[in-house]
Amino acid sequence: MFLRPARCAVLLLPVLLLAGCADAMPGAKPLKSLKELVRSYDNTLTGSEKKAAITELQQDKERQQEELARAEAASKTN
Repeated sequence: MFLRPARCAVLLLPVLLLAGCADAMPGAKPLKSLKELVRSYDNTLTGSEKKAAITELQQDKERQQEELARAEAASKTN
């Protein structure tokens, strides 16, 4: 009497679990790669961005050195 419902529950449990897992599977669109997922959080620069930043810093340093040289020359003349 109790055996039949218990047997049905035991046989249906894996089917229900697998149906739940199949429903949670992703759709037709492919999953993003780890590199694409991490890139949005990654704050490092690409190669061209690095070169541009280095060039900009070098130009700023040269400009500061020129201003310093002009200031020293102006103070010597006074």
